[in-house]
Order: sequence, then structure tokens, then C-alpha cells
Amino acid sequence: MSEQTPAVHVLNKMANFFVLEEGQGLTLIDTGNKDKLENLRRKFEQLGLDLQALRRIVVTHSHYDHVGSLLALKQAVAAQVLAHRDEVPFLTQAKRIPRPAGVPGFLFWLSEPLFRAPAIAVDQVLLDGSLIEGTGLQVVHTPGHTPGHICLYHAGRKALFTGDGLVNHQGKLSGPVPFFSSDIKQARASLTRLAELDIETFYFAHGETLRGISKEILRSLAGLSIAVAVAGK
Repeated sequence: MSEQTPAVHVLNKMANFFVLEEGQGLTLIDTGNKDKLENLRRKFEQLGLDLQALRRIVVTHSHYDHVGSLLALKQAVAAQVLAHRDEVPFLTQAKRIPRPAGVPGFLFWLSEPLFRAPAIAVDQVLLDGSLIEGTGLQVVHTPGHTPGHICLYHAGRKALFTGDGLVNHQGKLSGPVPFFSSDIKQARASLTRLAELDIETFYFAHGETLRGISKEILRSLAGLSIAVAVAGK
């Protein structure tokens, strides 16, 4: 594959996560929920890939369904962990993820330690606009779901990996789920960043891949607390 058009493989363990064949070695975007290493190895083999070729794991945010297998992978392969600067304290567990407002936030605060992934060190700290070496990926900081939540944009492919910044629930598009979002107003406002990009394909952590979502829909979601039906391609 050329650096402009990487192969993208979609895997799932509670949330979608993605393997990119591009440049030198493989890139993983998130890891899904906790899984056995042999299961992950088998998933790679079914794609004709070698888990040992994994060179980098880019974390969109630190919720357990996105980093559940992060430590196991880090210990098994020579891959670097990359995350936004504002997400590092939650991955290392120096801090707890800020809770949402109101009663849902209190419930989240009580339950979050039960599902927390093991602490892990971050090898490379990312900032908004960072280009990830060995890939065509660029960081788009979209705070709110968590302080250091990021989406990843691939200009060559005109693709966006949304993390939990956007959710596709059976063709209904929305911003992050409020119950799990540290600051839902900020999370929705972050969606305006996405309308600035030339995107043809949206890879969701929750929901099937969609194409052809208009910038107008993205802008409208920034001010809405409801889902918008979309006709994906």
C-alpha cells in the first residue's frame, strides 16, 4: 500500500478499533476492550498480518473499551503508545477522568474504577495538529468526551477515525454519549472542528463506517443533543 492509501482493517471488542497497513510497520488505533493476547494475535493472522509488526498504538482516549488491551499489547510487542498530552494523566492514572455533571456524573464516578484499564506509560505525547511519523495521520484535538480526546485525520485517504467524538447508531449520527462525557457541551462544540476537514469516510468506534456525511450535518450536531439520521454510502 502507498502512504497515501493505507489498508484499513476494522476489528471489534466492545468498540471498533483499527489496523492500518502503511509505511514501516503496522499502526493500531485503540485496542478495544480487554482481550486475551492470543485472540488479538489470531485476529491479526486472519488478516494476514503479524502482530509483531505492530509499531505504534495511537489512543483516541482512555476509556476502558478503547484501551482494555493496551498494556498486554505493549508488553508483547515493540510498539510505542501515543496519546494527547491532556489524556496522559488518565492513562498513567495520575488523575481520574473528570466526571460528567449531575447525577449521571456521580454514577460514572462510582462505576469508573470498576472498569478502569491498567495504568500504562505513554511513549510519545501528541498535540493538536501533530503528524504521526510513519503514517499519514494527523491529530485533531476534540476535547469534551475526555479532556485529551482526539480524532485522527488521514488527508490522503480523506478519512476520519472518530474515536467517541461521533457515534453512528444504526444510521443515526450523534456526538458523544453524555453519560460518559466529562464535558458534553465542550464535546459537541468540538464537532465544529471536523466540519473544517475534507472527509469522505468516517470510521466510528461505535457503529458502521459511513461515507458522504455533509459538513452541514457536522456543524448542526455541534448544537444538538439529539441524533441526526444520515444516508450513508
